[in-house]
Amino acid sequence: MCRRSQCGSVRSSGVLAAVIFGAAAAAFAAAPAAAQQRGAPAAPPGPSADQAMAALHAAQEAAEALDVSLSCAVVDSRGDLIALARMDGARFYTTDVARGKARMSALFGQPSGDMADFGNSPAFQSFNETIPGPLYAFQGALPIMRNGELIGAMGCSGAASQVDEDAVRAALAVFGSSR
Repeated sequence: MCRRSQCGSVRSSGVLAAVIFGAAAAAFAAAPAAAQQRGAPAAPPGPSADQAMAALHAAQEAAEALDVSLSCAVVDSRGDLIALARMDGARFYTTDVARGKARMSALFGQPSGDMADFGNSPAFQSFNETIPGPLYAFQGALPIMRNGELIGAMGCSGAASQVDEDAVRAALAVFGSSR
């Protein structure tokens, strides 16, 4: 049993909880059905798949003119892969390196080669261990810009770093980017 002064506060706190619960339930029930449904998340800014494939083709043409075999990757602004191609004769690991260079460039909005000092720092090494898929701070990837906004990056691997970057630079015209 409770004392008279305690019973009143217990009853009133129970009533208060019921009122709060009822108000919350009414608010959820009154919300429109569309607000409760989940749609597809908005895609990050990025090149289209058609643009990415055209850029890969342009990079391959540049590589053929230089008599080298490359792997090249195009990623969106989050570093998610859009397209990847490995030329005949390119080493098997070059696909991972091209993607890692492109992700580095996309995530930091800079050419991957400009990130060499940062790439050697303990902070970067710790960061690189925690994310899925490696980032490579080697020359060979450039950001893709549209109207001053970063929309992704492209990276190539398989030749000397400058040649990798030259192939990317040749392909950037597909995006209207001239970096």
